[in-house]
Amino acid sequence: MGTTGRASDSAASIGLSVRMPCEARYLPVLRRLAERTADHLGYRTPHRDDVVCAIEEAVLRVFEPGDAAYSHVELSMAASGRHMRVRIRYLGASPPSDGPPVIERLLSRSGPDGVPLERLRRSMRTVVVGRGADDDGADFCELTRALPEASQESAP
Repeated sequence: MGTTGRASDSAASIGLSVRMPCEARYLPVLRRLAERTADHLGYRTPHRDDVVCAIEEAVLRVFEPGDAAYSHVELSMAASGRHMRVRIRYLGASPPSDGPPVIERLLSRSGPDGVPLERLRRSMRTVVVGRGADDDGADFCELTRALPEASQESAP
């Protein structure tokens, strides 16, 4: 899967999806998947690291011990045209309340490194956090970033 140049036409049409329990032992699997996919799409350091860190930021708080807001995450990464899209669905939460989605509250909570949602917005082109309108009403975070060939790796 690793490449060192720009994303090829075949890489520009990649799509994958994985679902895993919100257990800390799965974080290395998630990180490796994000690294390999970013490599395959042609992102080079430091842009590759930005993509991987953004995905980790979007899920890290739901993998923390003591946070039982969600039981599983579903990660989908797709590239088409000039953009990569990462969509994370947070599954198994209690029925939605009237307030903001739980994931929005988790990503807005300040930690030792600042506010995750602010860091996401600095490294990705778009960041959308919300609750799905489909049957399961799962919370989600959707991130986009220009593919290396589209951005010349100069900006998110």
